[in-house]
Amino acid sequence: MITTEPSKWDLRVDVVVVGSGGAALTAATLAHDGGAEVLVVEKADRFGGTTGVSGGVMWIPRNAHMGAAGLQDSREDALAYIRHLAAGQPYDEAQVEAWVDAAPEAVAYLEAHTPVRMQTVPDFPDYYHPFRIPGSRPGGRSIEPVPFDAPGELGEWADRLSSRVADPNLGGVTTLAEDMSGASLEMGEEIARREKADLRAKGAALIGRLFRGLLDRGVAARSSTAARELVVVDGEVIGVRCSGPDGGDLLVGARRGVVLGCGGFEWNRDLVRAFIGYDLLALSPPNNVGDGLSMAMEAGALLGNMNSYWGQPAMVDPEQTRDGRPIPQFESGRNEPGAIVVNGQGERFANEALPYNDFPKAFGRFDPASASFPNRAPGWLIFDEGVKRRLTIVGVGPQDEAPAWMPVADDPRSLAGAIGVDPDRLDATVKRFNEHAARREDPDFGRSEVGIMAPGQVRPLDRPPFYAVQIHPGTLGTNGGPRIDPNGRVLRPDGAVIPGLYAVGNTAANTFAWAYPSGGGTIGNGVVFGYLAGRNVAQREPRELD
Repeated sequence: MITTEPSKWDLRVDVVVVGSGGAALTAATLAHDGGAEVLVVEKADRFGGTTGVSGGVMWIPRNAHMGAAGLQDSREDALAYIRHLAAGQPYDEAQVEAWVDAAPEAVAYLEAHTPVRMQTVPDFPDYYHPFRIPGSRPGGRSIEPVPFDAPGELGEWADRLSSRVADPNLGGVTTLAEDMSGASLEMGEEIARREKADLRAKGAALIGRLFRGLLDRGVAARSSTAARELVVVDGEVIGVRCSGPDGGDLLVGARRGVVLGCGGFEWNRDLVRAFIGYDLLALSPPNNVGDGLSMAMEAGALLGNMNSYWGQPAMVDPEQTRDGRPIPQFESGRNEPGAIVVNGQGERFANEALPYNDFPKAFGRFDPASASFPNRAPGWLIFDEGVKRRLTIVGVGPQDEAPAWMPVADDPRSLAGAIGVDPDRLDATVKRFNEHAARREDPDFGRSEVGIMAPGQVRPLDRPPFYAVQIHPGTLGTNGGPRIDPNGRVLRPDGAVIPGLYAVGNTAANTFAWAYPSGGGTIGNGVVFGYLAGRNVAQREPRELD
C-alpha cells in the first residue's frame, strides 16, 4: 500500500475498476453513466474474468421476464428465502434488502441502456425449492443472456474477450434453455453454424454485451495490466499502482474511487488453507489469487464470510495437464441412479443429489464422535456398468474403454482393493444402499426425497462391472472478502467506510453468506452490487490530484 501521493501520476481518471467480470463491467458502466471518467484494468490478457467462462446465468428475483412469462414473485418471498439460507452464517440484513430491492432495477437498467439482453430459463427452479424452504420459487428467477454475435458487434475486440464456457457439460454455443430442454441434442447443423460464426452464449455472451456497451461509451480498458497496490492518503483511496504488459509500473490516480472486482482467492493455496481449512481444486481462471483481498486488507478492511466458497465437486483426468499439473474438471455422474460417493473409508457421507455448492463442504466436516475429519479428499464416485454406458464421465464416453486411471472390478470388494479403501466397509455400504434403493428409498441421507432442483433418484448398483473415479472438493470461486455496505463501499472494523474503496463480485463478502440460492447466484450478486457501487462512486466529490 502506498501512503503518500505520488509526485507524478501516469494517468488520472475519476474511477478505476479492477477486473473485467460481470460485476466489474457493470460498475464501470454505471460509473460512466453517472458522469465519471472510467478506466478498466484487467490482469489477464483477455477480458471476462470468471463470468466469461461461466454459464452466464443471473439469479434475479422479481425480474421483468418473470412477469412477461406470467410468473409471480414478491419482495417478501425473496427476502424470506435468502434469510433462511443465509441463517447459518452472519450476514448483513441491510445489504440483503438493498440487493433484493436493486436486483430487478439493475437488470432493467442494463437492458434499457446497454446491449445486454436476457431471457428466462424455463423450468429452472430455485435450487432449494424441493426442500420446501419459505419463499422459494419453482422457476423464473434465473435468467440468461441471449446469444451474441461477437465478430459483428466487437470487431477486432472479439479475440480479446472470453469466448467459451469452462464446463464441458454445457454447450459452448447453446443457451442453457436449449441444453436443459434437450433441444441441443438435435441442433447439430445449427451448432456448427454458430461455431463457424463465433456466436457466443452463456457467460461469454454476457461479457460481450457488457463490453460492447463500454465501447459505445468510449470507456478505456487495458488487459495484461495487474493492480498491485492501492494508494491511500489520509485514509482515502485515491489511486492504484499497476504493472503493465512490460512489467513496468503504471500509477493511476482515481479522483472518485477504486472498485475492486477482480475475483476471489481460490488459486492461492496459502490463503485457501488459512481461511477455508482444506485444499480446493479451482475451476475458475488461474488469475484469481486474492489480489483484491490483499489490497483491501492492507487498506484496513473488515472481512467476512472467509470460510466459504462457491462449491463444485471436481474430478481429474491425470492425462490432461496444464503446466505439468492435472486440470480440474467439472464433476459428472454424482447423482446418477446407479452411483454413490464414498469417503476414504468406503462409506457414504452425504446425499449425492445435494446442490453442487453444498456437496464439497462435506469433505471438510469434523466428526466430534471420532475427533477426526473422516471425509478428507479425495472421495470416490462408485458406479456400475449401467451408468458407464449412459454417461460421459471426465471425458470417458459411454463406448470408451475405461482408461488405466479409472479402476474397474467385477464386485465392490475387488474395487475396494483397487482404490485402497476397506473392502468390508465398501461392500457393506453398497449392500445397504442397494437394499433401500430397490425400494426407491434412502433413509441414511434422504436422497430419494430432496436434491438439487428435484428429489434425487436411486437404483441399486447391480450391473457389473463397477468403476471408480476420484472426486474432490472444488470451487467456482471463493466468496469471502471485505464486508461492504448497501452501496458496495468497503467497511472498516469500526463500521465506518474506507473512503474511495468499493468491492463487488467474488472480491467482496457474499451477500447471501455461505448460500447459493440458485443458478446465477454468483453473477446476480455481483452484477447488482456492481450496479450499486458504480452508481455511488460516480456521485462522490472528485479529489484534486497533484
